[in-house]
Amino acid sequence: MAGSGGGTAGAPGARVWLLGGEHPGADRSITWDESFGNLNDPDVLVVDLTTLTERVLARIDGDSLAHARESIADKLLGGGTIVVVTQPHFSIERPGSRRLSNYDILPATLATKRVPPGFAIRAGPNHVFKAYIDAVKKFTFQIDQYSPALLRRPAATSSIGLAEMPGQEVTDNSGNNLGLTLQATKIDYEGFPVACGPGRLVFLPPVSDMACDGIGRILSVYGKTFVHGEVPPPWAAQMSFPKADQMQEEIAELEARAGRIKARASDLHGRRGEILGHRRLLYAKGPELEEAVARAFRTLGFSEAKQTGGADQADCILDMGTGRYPRGLVEVKGADGWTGERDIAQCVKWVDKMRAAEGRWSKPIFVPNQCRRKEYPASLGDRLRFEPNELGYARDRDVCIIPSCVLFEAVRRTIGGEVPDKARMIEKIASADGPLECVFCQ
Repeated sequence: MAGSGGGTAGAPGARVWLLGGEHPGADRSITWDESFGNLNDPDVLVVDLTTLTERVLARIDGDSLAHARESIADKLLGGGTIVVVTQPHFSIERPGSRRLSNYDILPATLATKRVPPGFAIRAGPNHVFKAYIDAVKKFTFQIDQYSPALLRRPAATSSIGLAEMPGQEVTDNSGNNLGLTLQATKIDYEGFPVACGPGRLVFLPPVSDMACDGIGRILSVYGKTFVHGEVPPPWAAQMSFPKADQMQEEIAELEARAGRIKARASDLHGRRGEILGHRRLLYAKGPELEEAVARAFRTLGFSEAKQTGGADQADCILDMGTGRYPRGLVEVKGADGWTGERDIAQCVKWVDKMRAAEGRWSKPIFVPNQCRRKEYPASLGDRLRFEPNELGYARDRDVCIIPSCVLFEAVRRTIGGEVPDKARMIEKIASADGPLECVFCQ
């Protein structure tokens, strides 16, 4: 930004991308339901969080979110500018480990507090986005605090964090934060912050007037087209032309049709992402693999299957009915090479622990993703290979082994239109004391 704002504000030829919406003035507009691309490419990234609803956040692919967060942090450290239109903080539960917040895509998380509507808004002296702030006529939440992430450690004697930039704040009339600008800072070995490049992370309150082109006002700072004309008086606004009225009817019809098409495309995009997410069964490990396994079982008819996410319990629990094993306790393990007997023993540990607590036996189920980096299906033989001691242990402790590639093939057949027989699968799993090479086979 220019002057105290820092960065590239107003710089001719600055590439400005918009994430979370569409605007003709941006060099590229990216909605939440499409591929984000490489967010290192633009000079300035505008992030519209007002469009990131709980429903939208729930369907964004975890890999895409993590990659975007890393790219945005790199951009900040590399001297780029990230401008964020804020909204109240919220978080959701996603199949996986921790809760996910609407600020997790950024290098800093805001803690916000709802307040009664306020109308007195003050900007710091020479605030770079004054034209935008002038359009903010009302606020309904304030920023309690921000939690900067530790971005990276370039040397053993220093670390990089974020600090507020004086003169670029937005407050109410009592000094409560409605917006702020953070600057990348280096923390030296004595603990003192030192400015670190021109990178800026700018948080702005949302514009409440839907008729105002808030994003356009932000883009205008970077020389992008923005026309702000005088609002016509009511008597002039009521005057029209028959041809214009006819065009408006056609516009309304086309926009309604386009809305239905866009909604359909968005739904298909989300469903396609969920289907392609099953590929993680072939290459992932850790919580990502655990989530993929739970999702695979749900696809096969075990609707209650979910990733538990606890370090002291099974990775996934299956409801197997009222037979010998009312439940199946699943241990998931991804490995670059092969798993071992101790990995199989882990699911037996969960069974013993559950029996001690409840007095009932559960079926131990081990789902390994062996040789996960090897190309599939060429590596099928390696993925299905187990040492004699592993097979003997599984036989002695009645452990059912379901390689994750076997789950993948079962899911692929289900998505292809075959209907899985849940009762038959439960029977196969309950009676297996070793590897299953097909959960679908009769």
